[in-house]
Amino acid sequence: MTTADAPEHPAPAPGPPDDDAPWQRLNGRLIWVNLVRLVLSTLPTVLSMVFFGTGRRLADLWPAMAATGVGMFISVSDVVRWLRTRYRVTDELVEIKTGRLLRVYRQVPRERIRAVDHKAMLRHRLAGLRVVVISSGRSRPALRLDAVSKETAQELRRELMPGSAPDAAGDGARPAAQETVLAEARWYWIFYNVINIWGMLVGALLLWSLDSLLDLVNLDLTGALGRLIDHLATGRTGRYALWAAVVFVLGFSALASGFIKENGNFQLLRRVKEDGTALVTRQGLLTTREVHRDDRRLRGIHLSEPLFWRWIGLTETAVISTGLASWSLTSEPASSILPRGPIGEARRVAGMVLPGPVRPLEAPLRRHPRAALYRRLLWAATFCGVLSGLLAWLGATRVVPGWLWTVPLWAAPLAAALAVVAFRTLGHTYVGRYLVLRHGLSRRQTAVLSREAVLGLKVRQSLVQRWLGLVSLGVPTAAGMRFYQAPDMTVDQFMTLTGEAAPELLAEFLRPAPERNSGEPRDSH
Repeated sequence: MTTADAPEHPAPAPGPPDDDAPWQRLNGRLIWVNLVRLVLSTLPTVLSMVFFGTGRRLADLWPAMAATGVGMFISVSDVVRWLRTRYRVTDELVEIKTGRLLRVYRQVPRERIRAVDHKAMLRHRLAGLRVVVISSGRSRPALRLDAVSKETAQELRRELMPGSAPDAAGDGARPAAQETVLAEARWYWIFYNVINIWGMLVGALLLWSLDSLLDLVNLDLTGALGRLIDHLATGRTGRYALWAAVVFVLGFSALASGFIKENGNFQLLRRVKEDGTALVTRQGLLTTREVHRDDRRLRGIHLSEPLFWRWIGLTETAVISTGLASWSLTSEPASSILPRGPIGEARRVAGMVLPGPVRPLEAPLRRHPRAALYRRLLWAATFCGVLSGLLAWLGATRVVPGWLWTVPLWAAPLAAALAVVAFRTLGHTYVGRYLVLRHGLSRRQTAVLSREAVLGLKVRQSLVQRWLGLVSLGVPTAAGMRFYQAPDMTVDQFMTLTGEAAPELLAEFLRPAPERNSGEPRDSH
């Protein structure tokens, strides 16, 4: 038995508590959805054997048989999961019992619930079903109910997140919740999401999959493309270029269709609830998703700009909030409030999301000293020198080619250029009540953190930093990534910044020595 999220105080005994609330079953329409999927999963093998299997060996049909086997296994597994899953909502807990071979019981206290999300794939939408994800702030969802009816999903959201779902006007009850649209997806954002290093790999895999599928009906896709390319191109370089273009177009189309499917009808809203406001994202064309974030837990904004796509102004935008996962293995994390898009739009939205008239992302940053550049150049030179020496030793022992030790030396200018880029990303400031920290090489990370979220200060100084007169500042917090930093600033910059953002944290260290050693009781503040 495992527990996804334990209460703050330990339970007296493991297992589900003894409560009179009845256990509920998932919606029975899931059985019919999986029955249809089971029938559809057999079509590739049936069609291949009936229409195209004459004179062919059974081993030639393995792609279709594999697809059929996977589809049948998933369908049967979903039916077994439906039979073995129960859930209930009590005054204190939300509980679920599930498991096929291993029985699992999970619970989450209602006071720890941070988000109740709705998802619906195409088959769920056709059957009027929804997938409800109840999150307590961890990267892995605490509870997942797949699938319940649309009405049950809305009722769960109203019960677990009061005020999160807008009431229908005209019911004689409360008026509809007020919503303000902060941002909507633009069609040209597709290019920010398809210009990706993985596009060529996706295109190659798609070409291989199409070739294997058409081979079942005696069609040679790659052979036909090869003959067409040979007709259009005269030299080897031209043929390689055309093959690369084919793969790029396939990858571009796959990534573009994925973006449209995931972010179609995207909207970022601010919803007025009975007890405050919330940021809401709605997105999805075939698979829909809706995420709510309580503004009372908002602590700041985080922007991430990849190095190789910084030239087009691409950025990823997320909120720094308590109780929200900052990363996820299965989908976009709940903290993400915009798809990958232009930096200008991200700054505009951040100015509307953060409370107050101050726009901290538009404030000029204080530059870090030139000694920070020297430290990065020193690291680049050390790395190239050590790597070159190691390869020279391996070349002397004939483990690697003898000329390989010169490669790091030729790459030294590139390493120096990257050191300059890393230095130019450094910056910090304090504006209004927000602390702004920026650093990073492969990704330029810009964090805007409210003063109330600063839980402490961490100061680090290595031997090289002490020699150069530098210190690195770290800011722990209970929100977002839990730790944000501003490396390689001068001592004067550190004192100025901490004096502005958290003067009470330095009060003890700035007291005169006789006063600290007098033995008098400290001020409670």
